[in-house]
Amino acid sequence: MSSASDHSLGDPEAIRRLLSQPETRTVLAALKARDPEQVRAAARSALAGDAGGLEGLLRALSRDHEAKKAMERLERSAR
Repeated sequence: MSSASDHSLGDPEAIRRLLSQPETRTVLAALKARDPEQVRAAARSALAGDAGGLEGLLRALSRDHEAKKAMERLERSAR
């Protein structure tokens, strides 16, 4: 099953809109505050088909109140 957000990843305009949202900037700032090597390793693993590292990062970000609220708003806007 795929969602509308799955299809927007190939749409450069949709990506620009997503990156311009304040919620995205909040989540990216929280990611940048983490260990950069951990973020890179999670991204490499995801590109290789293993989303476990990204899932761990998202769980950790969900403990950050502002990042969690931003992720929830992004999720609602993607529906």
